[in-house]
Amino acid sequence: MHIFGSLLIRLMFFKNAKNLTIIILCACFITSCNQSISYKRPQLLANFGSFDCNTQKLSTRQYSQVWDKLRSGFCLDTIYSSRIDKEIQWFVNNKAFVYRSIERSRPFIHHVIAELEKNNLPLELALLPIVESGYQPYAYSPSKAAGIWQFIPPTAREYGLSKNWSYDGRRDILSSTKAAAHFLRDMHRHFKRDWLLAIASYNTGAGNVNKSIRKANYTIGEKTFWDLDLPRETELYVPKLIALRDIIANPSAYGFRLPKIGNKPTTRFVNISYPIDFYTISVLSGLDEKTVHELNPGFSGWYFLPEMQNKLLLPHKNAKLFTKRFAKLSKIIYTNKIHKVIKGDSLSKISRIYNVSIKSVKVLNNLKSSLIRIGDKLKLPIEGLADNKNTVTIAGNNYLINDKTIVYKHIVKRYDNWYKIAKHYNTNLKTLLSWNKATTKTKLKISQKIIIKMKAPVLSDTDKVQLRYVVGLGDTVNLITTGFNISKKDLLKTNNIKSSRSLRAGKNLIISK
Repeated sequence: MHIFGSLLIRLMFFKNAKNLTIIILCACFITSCNQSISYKRPQLLANFGSFDCNTQKLSTRQYSQVWDKLRSGFCLDTIYSSRIDKEIQWFVNNKAFVYRSIERSRPFIHHVIAELEKNNLPLELALLPIVESGYQPYAYSPSKAAGIWQFIPPTAREYGLSKNWSYDGRRDILSSTKAAAHFLRDMHRHFKRDWLLAIASYNTGAGNVNKSIRKANYTIGEKTFWDLDLPRETELYVPKLIALRDIIANPSAYGFRLPKIGNKPTTRFVNISYPIDFYTISVLSGLDEKTVHELNPGFSGWYFLPEMQNKLLLPHKNAKLFTKRFAKLSKIIYTNKIHKVIKGDSLSKISRIYNVSIKSVKVLNNLKSSLIRIGDKLKLPIEGLADNKNTVTIAGNNYLINDKTIVYKHIVKRYDNWYKIAKHYNTNLKTLLSWNKATTKTKLKISQKIIIKMKAPVLSDTDKVQLRYVVGLGDTVNLITTGFNISKKDLLKTNNIKSSRSLRAGKNLIISK
């Protein structure tokens, strides 16, 4: 519209009728090429959005419902477009998807909002995981994206989300949200404070958006998201987020009744210093193991490792119970071995001596760097029974305290080497070589089985133990059964899987040993 207006002003200076006709035709042609997009401020509701988008201020305000807080932090323009109308209609026709996504978001959305506030970002972005994954932490895409924010491996590595056999930072709610906020902030700056381009780049990459902008530069006028020729998925992606924002802003106008979610979180993070398995967490917290997994989806194995993620998410009452019981159990199961630093020591050397990771020592001793001094006393995260106790009573139930080791067999693939395997299983090279009676010069062969030793769950109520494993991309039934040394029949039956073809990335498996 602004192009047409400027051209009309110029018409006043033309006296030649022929030239006047040509100019009018050109103006009509240009405006007909533009999409029917209009912007309007203020937003849909009176207290909705702000020009400066200062969401940091919202942390000090009181709201009864999370929806009220979200609306106060909506910052994107209200945009009237047929493309958005189509996405609104899709959500109206698929209300069950919206309600399921909201239900899944309950334990996490307050923590997501808090991270967005901290970074002064629009609170519309708290709805992005609905568009990305329906707030499903175990969601995987064909492009190898994972988690509620659907990070692909290269972007995850760039933003510090680590991955190994027992952990995937893309599924870690807190870490992935921090990474997403960082990425979106970077894109907002890169695209000169244009949020729609920043959001589009989250879906398709900054390179593709830049390429589309360059292609569009041959036409007259400033280019916006709506003028770009982007992949179809991205062209739907941004309108879908705006459509969802419009629905949350005024749900009754679209036939929605949003469930009540108080503005106070029902879950909280508990700092963990020692490795502990999920079954023991379940026993100590009084929360079923399945729910513990769902709240802490970053881990693929049965152990919670502080060097990967040192904050355990639990409902308030369970967190309080866990903290109290874990303090008592720790005195039994952890020897609290102390290493006194001598000349020539380094964290790397201490890691090799005691078979503990450098990061776990730093976490346990609250070290900000790898600098240690002679005479320092370092606590070591070594698990071992103290006082010769082998049973414990918790909430009236007796549990065995295990000191068992689980043997897992890694099948060597092309390009594997000893260092790469050690890193994948979060152990040091010297220990891996000792398990396999090998040296760094020992050659590896494709399909060779390499022994990996892991700790069994601390507590059990029988002589048998149940392990947990999250299926990763590329995993097969054969790979899993060989690794855990169990039969295919037992794996499928225990996990109620009809056939090997039904195995999907992100599925939580129970492994009985």
